[in-house]
Amino acid sequence: MTSSESDRRRFMIGLATVSTASLAGCSENEPDPSDSGTDGDSTETEETDPGEPEFEFIEWDVPAEVEINQPIDITMAVENTGTASGEFIAPLYERTPDSNWTRTSEVDFGTITPDSGVEATFQDVKYQYINQYELRLGDFEDTATIQTVSAKLNWGSEFTTQDGYVIHVEVPELESAYEYEDYTGEISKIEPDNGGRWAFVDVTVRNETGQASFSPTRSDFVLLHGNSQAEPETLFNDPVNKGQRFEPGDLQPGIERSGWIAYQIPSGVLTDDITFVWSPTTFSGNITVNWE
Repeated sequence: MTSSESDRRRFMIGLATVSTASLAGCSENEPDPSDSGTDGDSTETEETDPGEPEFEFIEWDVPAEVEINQPIDITMAVENTGTASGEFIAPLYERTPDSNWTRTSEVDFGTITPDSGVEATFQDVKYQYINQYELRLGDFEDTATIQTVSAKLNWGSEFTTQDGYVIHVEVPELESAYEYEDYTGEISKIEPDNGGRWAFVDVTVRNETGQASFSPTRSDFVLLHGNSQAEPETLFNDPVNKGQRFEPGDLQPGIERSGWIAYQIPSGVLTDDITFVWSPTTFSGNITVNWE
């Protein structure tokens, strides 16, 4: 992957073919019937200057805030204020507070007649990382700003990562103690420290990257309750009737892996008080996904 391709990957993804539409309220001027363009007393024909097209930016239509991975439309409008029809094609640039302008695409508005405006729209655009993105069309000074924020999902929903892994999270199971089978074969119980509760969260990851790759790790998942954060616990005894624990590893394309991750929480915390967060460390940008 080249440097420019890597830069574009950090910004918008899923750009569809641009669609254009004429703007309502902008129409070509009708000629004045009284102005024939010739002198009635003259027998000579004068050549008419066809003029030139001149293009002005009208407006952006973009959301001010959007969750990562949520598809949006990016619309921009241009008007021909000149005296002749002309084709208008311009590059679309993008930047963040910590990057320079990067050319992400080219926008073809087609041929615009005088005194007419045309909208161009990129559909189903997705942003992968939390940041502030500024857009600019060609050399026009008008810009648009989109703030991306963490994704918010319901329990049982799936999120597709920037690499193509699909993550599925079930509602947590809260227990005052969990049962395990000791070395004698007897069933024993283990309570959390300080009289709290156990929270077991079932996580499933599926490799849809198209190639063998390492799955998300358990350390990237944390559990929030109120103003506190719980990290994954390492249990030395596997709970009875809960299946296997979640373990990361290399997965082949199409293969999924499921398992539980355990946390300790205060006894007064309920399921409605919990937010489960996937927030991996990446070099390309910040990602945060919340299930609640």
